[in-house]
Amino acid sequence: MTQTTERSTGTPRVRREHAVVLATVGSGAAFASAALIWLTRSWEPSVHYVSQLGATGMSTAPVFNLALLLLAVATVLVDRAVVGSTRPYRVGWPIATTLVACGLCFALASVVTCSPGCPVPFTPGALPQDLVHITSAVTGFVLAIIAMAQVATLRRRPWMRAASIATLVAVGATSFTGAMISLFRGDTVLGGNLEFTAATLAIAWFGVFGLQVAADERAATS
Repeated sequence: MTQTTERSTGTPRVRREHAVVLATVGSGAAFASAALIWLTRSWEPSVHYVSQLGATGMSTAPVFNLALLLLAVATVLVDRAVVGSTRPYRVGWPIATTLVACGLCFALASVVTCSPGCPVPFTPGALPQDLVHITSAVTGFVLAIIAMAQVATLRRRPWMRAASIATLVAVGATSFTGAMISLFRGDTVLGGNLEFTAATLAIAWFGVFGLQVAADERAATS
């Protein structure tokens, strides 16, 4: 009877400890991704838009695409932590579903890079790879925004809800403004800065959310 009780109480504890490790490592990968993206931008300050850093022929492409892959890894690790959590992370559908789809999009964007100059799809000079890369990258960030909205509605950790709402609004506003500037061929420097800001905020949110999941599981274990 004693052994059975120990096994039944030990299993949730092991799950929580495993979730702590996954969420912590995922958080670190997200912050590392943001750092590498800004590092590559410091190497090529003339580049205005994020995806241009990973374009074919760019000296920054290997490191930038590694950063995108790290972001995909971070997203999937946090997803696995959420799946392994003893707490429900579900708003409409499992948050883990949103996270893993988001991670797959970033992984595809890291492998299928845009062509030199990263032209807008269906414009002169654009190649099929540009459509694949930009579509997957944009879809990934849209899914990140959806994940933020889901977390913002969870009835726990008020500060995380507030942070998710603030990041959601900031990422949405900066992304939309940057896209409009790019679409109407306005100030490319401003549009590029807004795009980098939106990307950094979204990536940082994954890092913070990972730390929060780890903290919740650690608290439940103690």
